[in-house]
Amino acid sequence: MLPGSLSGVLGGIIEDLKAREVVLGFGLFGSWSRGDATPASDVDLLVVENKDYDYDYVERIEVNGCLLDLDHISRYWIAKIPPEIDQKLYELQILFDRDGSLTRAKNLMSRIYWKPERVELRTESHLFEADSYLSRARHALNRGDYRSAKVNSIRSFWAISKILMEAGRELILSSLFIKKLEDACRSLDMYTAYKSYIEVTGFGRLSKSDVKSMFESLISAWEGIMKFTKAMSPLPKDAHPKLGAKLNYYGRELFLKGLKARVNNLLEFSLAEAANYIFHTLVDALESYVYVASTIENVRFDYATILKHLGELKMSPSEVYYNAIKALRVEDVSSLEAENILKTVSDTVLSVRQKRKELIARLPG
Repeated sequence: MLPGSLSGVLGGIIEDLKAREVVLGFGLFGSWSRGDATPASDVDLLVVENKDYDYDYVERIEVNGCLLDLDHISRYWIAKIPPEIDQKLYELQILFDRDGSLTRAKNLMSRIYWKPERVELRTESHLFEADSYLSRARHALNRGDYRSAKVNSIRSFWAISKILMEAGRELILSSLFIKKLEDACRSLDMYTAYKSYIEVTGFGRLSKSDVKSMFESLISAWEGIMKFTKAMSPLPKDAHPKLGAKLNYYGRELFLKGLKARVNNLLEFSLAEAANYIFHTLVDALESYVYVASTIENVRFDYATILKHLGELKMSPSEVYYNAIKALRVEDVSSLEAENILKTVSDTVLSVRQKRKELIARLPG
C-alpha cells in the first residue's frame, strides 16, 4: 500500500509502468517506504526489467511536482541478488509483480538481511571499497596531489564506516549518515571511530555560514557539470554504460532541484549531516564526470589523482574545478595534513578489518 499522500501523485506512473511489457515488477523503497520521509524527500521506485544488464541505472522524473527516482535493475539482479540491492529489497513495498520473482526476492531478503552470513557478504564489499580508496589516497600522496589524497582518505573512512553500521544493525542512509554512524559506534563500544570520522572530515567544526558556502560552491560546480553534459549529449558510446548513466542522472536540472531541497532541509536539521551529504554526493558525481570528460578528450584518467586531473581538463568548464575544491573544502591541503589524515584512516581501516568478523559474530544467528 502506498502512503496516502503519494497515492494520487503516483497513480499515473504506476499504471504506465504496469503497461510496459519489459517491466516485471516494481516497488517503493527509501524514506517513503521506511516512514521517515521529509517534505524534501524524493520518491524511490525499484523497477525490475526483463533484461540481463549487470548494473543499475536511475532515471529521475517529476510528476505533479513530486520528484521520482526510478532505479532500474534487471531480472538477472533479482535472480542473483548482489549485495548492493540488499537494503532496497529489505525496505521494499511491492506495488506490482508480474511473475512473482520480486516477491520471492523480497521475502528472502526479509529473512536473511541481518543474518551474520549476509552481513559478512555486504561488509566484504564495503571493505573492498575502503581499500580501493585507501590505495588511491596513498598514490595521490606520492604524486603530490594532497587534495585528492585527503578526499580519497575521507571516502575510505566513509566506506569502512558502513561496516560499523552493518555490525550495529543500522541502515545506511545518506541523509542521516552521521547519526547512524554515531548510534552504531555507541552500540559497538567503538565511539572513538565516530569521533575520528568527525575529526578527519572536520564536519563537526563547521558553522552554518561554512556549510552554506560549501552549498553555494556545490551548486556552481553542478551547474558547470550540467553545462558540460548538455553540450556533450549524447555521451560517447565508449564510455562505460554505468558511468554514462550516472552522469546522465546527475547532469540534469531535476537532480539539482532535488539536491537543493535535500541540503536546505539538512541545514535546518544538522550542519554535519549537510556537509557530509554535500561532500559525498559531489565526489560520487565527479568520479563519473571526470571519467566521461577524459574519455571525450581521449586522455588517460587516474581515479587516484581525480582533482589534479579535473583541473587539467581542457573541455570541462573551469567553474567545475574551482567550485569543487571549495565545496569539498580542500583548497589548501598541506603534505603534513594529507599524511596525518591518511595515517588516521589507515589505522581505522586496519582496526575495523581485524574486528569485522568478531563484530558480525555478535549478531543474532
